[in-house]
Amino acid sequence: MASLKQQDRKHTESSENHAIFIQEEGLVVKNLITEEEKIQAYHLRHRIFAQELGWVPQSENGLETDGYDKYAIPFGVFERDNRMLAHIRLISAEYPFMIDREFKSLVSSEYIVKREGATVETSRICVAPEARTDSINGNFSIHRISMFLYKGVYHWCLKNNIQYIYTVVENKVWRLLRAAGFPCKLIGEPQVMPDGAKACAVIMDWREFETLNAEKRPDMLKWFTQHQSALAEQQQQQPGVCLQHRVSF
Repeated sequence: MASLKQQDRKHTESSENHAIFIQEEGLVVKNLITEEEKIQAYHLRHRIFAQELGWVPQSENGLETDGYDKYAIPFGVFERDNRMLAHIRLISAEYPFMIDREFKSLVSSEYIVKREGATVETSRICVAPEARTDSINGNFSIHRISMFLYKGVYHWCLKNNIQYIYTVVENKVWRLLRAAGFPCKLIGEPQVMPDGAKACAVIMDWREFETLNAEKRPDMLKWFTQHQSALAEQQQQQPGVCLQHRVSF
């Protein structure tokens, strides 16, 4: 097994060398590199998970963090003024998942969690309250901010050969994701959590996502699989320059 030093180096390389920067309709989705960007994410998470939902204790500094952040690859959607509207984080398979610990009860005892390098877990998914009704014109149709966030994650996964995503969501969110074209499959029975919400652990296969939507939602897939992209550091040096990248099926 790789040493902690080797794991930290691999984590840094994944975060920086495979950066995603997608700009559309005055919004940007990217993986977070700078400390300032990450602080914004922690503030947004505190607003949602501590103040709004009460899932974690409120902190004096207004930041919501945990032990998974050390190894996380975080993403955010930003407005023109660099204000974060949405956040999600990825944990790669060489590190512990939340479904291994906090949400272990949601995983069937017969299910074996995939630990190969083609797998990640997403968590701390949130959208600022003032942005939840906002949308983006994706050329082919109109999409919510959360869909733009998932689009950024999809392209990072393409660059890093990631096929499978685990996550824990409310049961009603699982149904909404499936209706939106994300073929999330249960890996255990939904359960009522201490706060009263019914939650479930699911897995999604990006290749199944592509095949399903190529047939049922081709316009959505066209928008989802093409973008203007540049490494974060290149964008900072030349903010007006992006590289066109298209994925076709």
